[in-house]
Amino acid sequence: MAARVPLSYPAADITRHVEDLVLNCPDLSGFLKDLASFCAGQQAYVSGDVSCGVTVLRASGIPHTGGSEEPTRSLEDVQTRYREGPGLSAALDEAMVLVTDLRSEERWPSFIDAARREKVLSVLALPVQLEGAASAAMSFYSLRPHGFGREAIASAHALAADASKGLRLVLRIATLRETEQNLRTVMAARPPIDIAVGVIIGQEHCSQDVALEWLFRASRARNIGIRDLASEIIATAGNAHPVKIHFDD
Repeated sequence: MAARVPLSYPAADITRHVEDLVLNCPDLSGFLKDLASFCAGQQAYVSGDVSCGVTVLRASGIPHTGGSEEPTRSLEDVQTRYREGPGLSAALDEAMVLVTDLRSEERWPSFIDAARREKVLSVLALPVQLEGAASAAMSFYSLRPHGFGREAIASAHALAADASKGLRLVLRIATLRETEQNLRTVMAARPPIDIAVGVIIGQEHCSQDVALEWLFRASRARNIGIRDLASEIIATAGNAHPVKIHFDD
């Protein structure tokens, strides 16, 4: 981590600055990077030189990460890739995770190896409150053991609380954009999708709305385009073993 001079934003302006980040960078990836950089600078007032990472877990199953520095972003990615780490635990358990000295830590071996390569010795991870099925965490990394005292923890809690407001708004924007894109995709590929929906209705004896929702969910779960999945369903409809769409309730 490079040396950092604390940013000059007064504490009272933190919420306003997060709102500015939303306006200036409404796409999720850019917002997470800018948010992490801003929070790292703010936390430096009480923790000294630290870096910050943010991870967002969404119902779509695709995690989104951001870091104040590229090595920090990599630490966030390691956690989502191996499904372990303090930030991931904070997000999923909705509880603070404090690691005072990584040299004696035995949890999360993949993350520990990556953090030690970056010379990180202490970590503070906090959940960021979101809406619905989404969850998130903000993590601070220090090159010193016991890098986060009582004042630092209080400051990080305040930053996570303020960050949640902007992050909820950005996620709403992202969801609206994804919904619009899904609608455009549906309109462009309507004939095969209509036929596939009819096939699913015949297989499952369900409503059109349920069949269309199953089609979207299967597309996300299998990571293939909805038009390609619809074509696959149509092509195998007359076979002895047609493609069937099943989801547990």
